[in-house]
Amino acid sequence: MTDRQQRKIEVKGGQLVNLIADVETGRYRIPQFQREFVWSKSKVRELFDSIYREFPIGSFFLWDAERRHNHLFRQLVDLGVSAVGDTDDVSFILDGQQRITSLYVTLKGLTVNGTDYRSIVFDLKEEAFKDRSPDNKRYVSVSDIWGPEAMKLSRQIDVGYVAAYDRCYEVLRTYPTSIVEVRDKELADVCKIFRRINQAGKRLDRFDLISAMTFTSDFDLRERFKKDIQERLDDKLFGGVSASNVTQLLALIKHGLCTERYEYSLTADDIRCYWKDAVTGILLAADTLRKNMGVVNADYLPYGAFLTLLAYYYMKSGNRGIPPEHLEWVKQWFWRASFSQYYGSAGPTKLGRDKDLFDKLIAGQKPRFDVPLRLTIQDLVKTRMTWTGSALRNAFLCLLASCRPLDLRNNTPLDLVSGGISDFTNNEKHHIFPRAFLKRSGPDNAEIHALPNFCFLTAELNKRILDNEPADYIPQLKQENPEFEKAARSHLLPYGPDSGLSDNDYLKFLKCRGELLLEEIGRLCGEISTPRQEERQEAIEQLETSVRDCIHDVFSHRVGDNYWKTNVPPAVRDNAEKRIEQDIGKHPDLKAEEFNLVRRKLDYVNVMDYRTIIENGANWPHFEPIFRRKQDLQNFLEQFSEYRNCVMHSRPMSELTRMGGETAMIWFESVLPSEEPIYDGEGEGDE
Repeated sequence: MTDRQQRKIEVKGGQLVNLIADVETGRYRIPQFQREFVWSKSKVRELFDSIYREFPIGSFFLWDAERRHNHLFRQLVDLGVSAVGDTDDVSFILDGQQRITSLYVTLKGLTVNGTDYRSIVFDLKEEAFKDRSPDNKRYVSVSDIWGPEAMKLSRQIDVGYVAAYDRCYEVLRTYPTSIVEVRDKELADVCKIFRRINQAGKRLDRFDLISAMTFTSDFDLRERFKKDIQERLDDKLFGGVSASNVTQLLALIKHGLCTERYEYSLTADDIRCYWKDAVTGILLAADTLRKNMGVVNADYLPYGAFLTLLAYYYMKSGNRGIPPEHLEWVKQWFWRASFSQYYGSAGPTKLGRDKDLFDKLIAGQKPRFDVPLRLTIQDLVKTRMTWTGSALRNAFLCLLASCRPLDLRNNTPLDLVSGGISDFTNNEKHHIFPRAFLKRSGPDNAEIHALPNFCFLTAELNKRILDNEPADYIPQLKQENPEFEKAARSHLLPYGPDSGLSDNDYLKFLKCRGELLLEEIGRLCGEISTPRQEERQEAIEQLETSVRDCIHDVFSHRVGDNYWKTNVPPAVRDNAEKRIEQDIGKHPDLKAEEFNLVRRKLDYVNVMDYRTIIENGANWPHFEPIFRRKQDLQNFLEQFSEYRNCVMHSRPMSELTRMGGETAMIWFESVLPSEEPIYDGEGEGDE
């Protein structure tokens, strides 16, 4: 073997003039996986200043590649260098590409992307490099000092500047360079070398490598990703997704696995074959995640694995719509994997295994995904909104977004996509207990940014709250927004007397809201079978309406329309009429005439007043056929009232309260009349 074949790494000394000559002849080239190719003028001037002062500018690392890798060459700038031929011997610049290119375009006086590097001049008086038009007197273009007319130009320089000119000329031509050249290395090893020696530069990932390996004149994976996926997601305001999602998806489709080995085995033909379907699958996956799992944009995504596997599902399904039963399984998988932080380690390996779940789903089976969910309130509290890389934090954002939050001021839906809500990492914003207030009150800074202290707020409401304490601003919001409770529920916010808000008890609030969050998480993950908050609230409202309808129908048929004055106890009647009067005062569009109808007045009667009305004096015989026993009515009304207050005011609820409330609702539904009239014909006592 020759010495060249035996040595896989060689350190060579030389001079700047030789380095530039090798670039000019095409011996040294820029590989496909290099991205930025030239510095700004200010950095270029600093580089030449280091050379002039004979400071070191670092070694240059090159890869003496076999000819089969010549397709990796990428002509990013017009260097006046011919294209690489199949039989050319080429060394690729692994480290030093920006330095070499910057030196080359300046010494050659080239214009790159509209920037004229001929304007980098040497100030002969101050012996400094500057950016301005040359005059060949005091300010001489570096390209002229380097060029073929340099000696002729030196005779035109003022005698007082000759020494500086000659020194610059000499230093540029004799400046020593150090080149480290490696050979007999495969592309994967070369990229590992690049990563290790280019720590200060932009990180090189597998996507860059695969893009380089599969580059052809008619298909550039990096450019296609940018145009076909990234720009289209940007248009939808979804934002940037990781390019690795694409290569993992392609490897899963091709090989069923997506570890590094299988990603690297992708060929240009593989990528071209699957590309169109892969693009559609990723766009459909992003749309599904936004609409159904609260992934407003890519910054919310707990794990890129969700996008990859859901896109895999779409591709394997022919990119058709997802059936409702499949979507329900996918949603539960998303939430359980998110809040268990399932994809936090061994991601590619798990993706290869979990794609089998989606194969089973497509085949009509219901795959099991029983990852343990061990989330606690303390986990939520100790996780900070400022941890932008936290999967738990992102899952929390998705949870809140999936609840379709309303503006706390007026119940209008918040536009989380383009409504100015996205700046959720700002330390001054979106806190329920404001930062400044908590700093005055005592909790340390870490607790201030706890997840349960966050909700989506508009810029206007953020500004209005400032550092006000909740005990001040929450009552104000309740007064201006008659449906504040509904808005608070849409944020999973507790707001009753035990919530910690009315007495500014931050720790009580964290616990209270943490319990609400855990309940909703448990429901989404399939751990809790109870209906979601909104569904329970609707059922409660429907039941209350049924009870009021029952009271109205019985009295209307048995007593007559004047029952409000004759059969409703005075205390109940007075309290209801006060509430009506207050509501009319708050809402100018609400007219007193609306309450001429006695049924409308019943809407302002409280739950426990039902018992007072039904059991009062001579009223009970009218209702006994329906409710049978007074004791049953009393017991179930008390259970229902406690359950109702917890649900409607988003308060923590014990299992006993839940069971009692649900039992009470079943009892009421069983005894209350259906839609048929309670009494046939005219009732007794009609007036």
